[in-house]
Amino acid sequence: MTQPPDRPSPGDPLQPEGGPPPPPPPPGTPPPPAAPPPPAPQQPPPVPPPPPGAPPGYQGAGGYQAAAPLPNAPNAVLSLVLGILGVVLCALCAPFAYYYGQQAEQTIDASGGTLGGRGMATAGKILGIVGTVILGVAIIVIVIALIADAASS
Repeated sequence: MTQPPDRPSPGDPLQPEGGPPPPPPPPGTPPPPAAPPPPAPQQPPPVPPPPPGAPPGYQGAGGYQAAAPLPNAPNAVLSLVLGILGVVLCALCAPFAYYYGQQAEQTIDASGGTLGGRGMATAGKILGIVGTVILGVAIIVIVIALIADAASS
C-alpha cells in the first residue's frame, strides 16, 4: 500500500525523521561549505627521458625498458638458410644445414646465455634432417632406376 504524496515516506533522506523540513536560510547568508573533492588517484612518477645519443627503447608499465635481444650464434642463420635450401631447392645443402645447426646449438649452450638464435639453429637442424632424408630417397630411386634400365637392355 502506497502513502499519499503529501506525506513523506519513512526513511526518506530528504526529510528528517519525525518532523517538517528545516526552514530555508535567511537571505544574504553564505551557502554551507561543500564536501571536499575526492582525492586524485595515485600516479607513478614520470619516467625520465633517455640520455642524449642513447637508442630509444620500449618503456612498458612501470618504466621498465625491454631487454636488448641477444646476438645470434655464428652458424644459426646459416643453418636455417641451408636447411630451407636443402628442402626446397637443392637437397645437397641439407647435410650441411644439420652440421651447422648442431655446431650453433653447442656454441649457444657453451655461451652461458650470452648468445641467442637457438630456435633458428634447431629449425635448420630439423630441416637438414628432412632434406637429408629426401636426398637419401632420391639417391635410392636413381640407383633403382639405373639398375632397372641396365637390366632391361
